[in-house]
Amino acid sequence: MSARVHKVALGPLQLSIEWRITLFTLILLPFLVALGFWQLERAEEKRELASRHADRAAMVALSGADLFRALNSLNPAGVDSLSLADRKVTLSGQLYPDDYVLIDNRIREGRFGYEVITLMATPEGRVPVNLGWIAGDPARRSTPSPSLVTGDYSVSGRLYIPQKQPYQLGPQREPSALPVVLQSFDATSLAPALSSVLGEGVLPAVVRIAAEDPLALEASWVVVNQSPEKHTAYAVQWFTMAAALMLAFIFRSSNLLSLLRGGWAR
Repeated sequence: MSARVHKVALGPLQLSIEWRITLFTLILLPFLVALGFWQLERAEEKRELASRHADRAAMVALSGADLFRALNSLNPAGVDSLSLADRKVTLSGQLYPDDYVLIDNRIREGRFGYEVITLMATPEGRVPVNLGWIAGDPARRSTPSPSLVTGDYSVSGRLYIPQKQPYQLGPQREPSALPVVLQSFDATSLAPALSSVLGEGVLPAVVRIAAEDPLALEASWVVVNQSPEKHTAYAVQWFTMAAALMLAFIFRSSNLLSLLRGGWAR
């Protein structure tokens, strides 16, 4: 059975509206346009992140006491937590060889490994400090045992406040002893369990160690995983596809192309 076609004449322009093609276009076109605007929004978010990171590099570094005081002053919902994101931090305290967490399945340059978070003892409490990445066994036959320094040290880094909840393959058990391997490290939700294990308060935030710090492992932190320019390029691609779809629909459903060719011939 042939598809129903609705024909309309607008002077020399003849429209032949076939419902299946029209329905397909009406569904797909807004989707492509929405993807384009979503990529533009992502580009703006990345610009803001990069700008914030650069601006806060010029601020005076927070001490451990400053950091605890600032986090404790936030409202209960943590609405203002991003006001501290990327702030430079300088910590002084004690490091213990077994007080660390391994974050599983961290891929760096195509290599499987873990991130190492040590729980530094400061006068105000324990501070999770991400020391960076170490290689792991791709076959998962063994778990690395990093040789961490012990004693009194000072470390420098930046406060890391994630933009969203970390991705997990399934429910994560609360740690009952250290060291431990976890899927992800949500400092806010893990702080009570870690405090119970250690017998003292744990800061509900993570300090990412500076790459140039002597205690750093592989700690080249990525500010944005994709540049704003790349997101803009993706947006152009989606808008181009939307325009191509719209032109294809117009030329398929009308004699506009024939009229244009006739005009050119004259």
